[in-house]
Amino acid sequence: MRRREPLPARPGAFTLLEVLCVCAVLAILLATLAPAVGLQVSRARVSAEAASLRALAAAVQASFESTDLEGTNLAALPGSVPAGVDSTAFSSSLDPASTPATTNTFDWFAKVARQRGDVPVVGIAPTPALQPRVAQVLFNAQRNARVLLEGPLGESGQQRFLLLSLAAPAGELSLPPWPNPANPQDPANLALFADIWNTDWTNPAAVLPPTWTAALSAAQARAWVGGGAGRLWQLCVQRIVCPKFTVAINNTHPADSCFVYYNLNGTTAGSSAVVGANAGTQVLSGIYAGRTIQAYRGAAAPPSAQLFSQFVLRDNAEITLQD
Repeated sequence: MRRREPLPARPGAFTLLEVLCVCAVLAILLATLAPAVGLQVSRARVSAEAASLRALAAAVQASFESTDLEGTNLAALPGSVPAGVDSTAFSSSLDPASTPATTNTFDWFAKVARQRGDVPVVGIAPTPALQPRVAQVLFNAQRNARVLLEGPLGESGQQRFLLLSLAAPAGELSLPPWPNPANPQDPANLALFADIWNTDWTNPAAVLPPTWTAALSAAQARAWVGGGAGRLWQLCVQRIVCPKFTVAINNTHPADSCFVYYNLNGTTAGSSAVVGANAGTQVLSGIYAGRTIQAYRGAAAPPSAQLFSQFVLRDNAEITLQD
């Protein structure tokens, strides 16, 4: 029988061993590049969210000059609104998965949405399905809830706010619980506020503040700082300040009193002062920037008194009534 010779190998063909070697090299390259690619994706995600937060912070800042204290002005805080007007309701939880059950006129996210020209529907949950434009304020691209916190009310010359957004995918990082949701001015709340305010979250070498390490589990804390590469930069933070100013009222008129109204909600004042005829100077302090100031003169209070000065407070100011 005639023996059959083996066919010669085709030029350019790969052996199984060569294919396996190429696959191994590619796998090594992918494993090497994956962390760098993942980091770039995370950086881009954080950069986009930081830009969104700056736009929201600008809307908050612009709201300070609104006379619609209940519906638009974010600096409508206890003691600075007329009777019957609800002050701003800020976030009661730092949990990124927290979703408010409904929308109120005075909720911070409803005010921001209204300031941006949207029309929130009161009584409806602010979800993407039911109120998509309001949800754009409340939730980021990772579907984490954004948070707005108020700082201490008693600070001289300013009122501080914090706008926070966790840009990490849902479930990867945890924020500490808000110690006392029922009382924003609880000392424990303010301590957490101060730690967030004073931490440089964009610094790769930043460490978790004390209130965080005390409130988080060991595993949750390691997720932020473990593995030799901190992730604090994935929390986007916008610091917002509403200045407070003083108004000095000088009355040297021999007969007329000076009636000054501020913290106005349209035409209703939440605060007022009376400087009697020839009574000298009285100084009002701690008035939020953007508030309308009205000064009347006369022997009796409005409506019989005459309006002689009205302005929006953007700096320390004086009102003078003289003969």
